[in-house]
Amino acid sequence: MKYLAYIISASLLIFSSACSPGGSAAKGIKGIIKRSDCKGPCHKTMGCEGKALTLEMELANNNIMTSGNTIFARDPDNYDYTVKIEFGESVPVELYGDIKNPVNKRFIVTGIVEGYDQYVHEQCTRSYILKVNNPKDFKVYDK
Repeated sequence: MKYLAYIISASLLIFSSACSPGGSAAKGIKGIIKRSDCKGPCHKTMGCEGKALTLEMELANNNIMTSGNTIFARDPDNYDYTVKIEFGESVPVELYGDIKNPVNKRFIVTGIVEGYDQYVHEQCTRSYILKVNNPKDFKVYDK
């Protein structure tokens, strides 16, 4: 019985730390906006801003737009959710320039979060930019 209590306690500890806002990973754009440290009103700096965050994103339904050194990644199921990924000069364009190629299925990016206010359907929402300065922080996968 004593061991069962230890197992339950350890399981709860692991589960709660995996869901804590201090984690540095998000699955999809909804994973960012559902984080308690990124969720909040416009005109307010959120707790996730200024920190490194890793985003894993599916490439589907033509959900990528590019412009210069920026990728606009939209949620494949709801285009109202978009995240900007801005690459610094130290990141070669060859690394992300072919992102729209249909063989690409997903990407993983780590960047510093910067927030801004954006109006979607005449309602203000807090949106985010991931600033990437290291080429090692962006990878595209074909599986």
